[in-house]
Amino acid sequence: MICVPMTNAHWEAMPDISRPRRCEDTKGIVALGGNGETQAVCIFDSWCENSCQIHIHIVNPFVLKNGFAEEVFNYVFSEESGREVVIGVTPSNNKQALKFIKHIGFTEVARIPDGHEKGVDYVVTTMRKEECIWIKRLDATGVN
Repeated sequence: MICVPMTNAHWEAMPDISRPRRCEDTKGIVALGGNGETQAVCIFDSWCENSCQIHIHIVNPFVLKNGFAEEVFNYVFSEESGREVVIGVTPSNNKQALKFIKHIGFTEVARIPDGHEKGVDYVVTTMRKEECIWIKRLDATGVN
């Protein structure tokens, strides 16, 4: 697996159900398998001074064992990015996605009743840099 910046071709390949509305500040990372096929996509948008929103679509769950989460969170929490918080918004009826985001370390912080549609809440989750298990950290000597 290799990770590359998202291009227009990757954007168009995402299923409509997983594709957020494209913003002026949309950026992304794509995991490609050995055959060049998209295995996972992570999109970031709505960049604020200290946070951004995240959207993840995984085709092949094995990308997590092959470094995709590390690529995603080392990017968004890098010195260059300067962000300390990542925000996710997920429909409450997407049980698989909610289980996944909890598994990788997001915390539910709010629910917006009927936020997605009548009877389906939006679940707002966050991951904070200091709580992220996926990023490389330097010890007191400056070594990973």
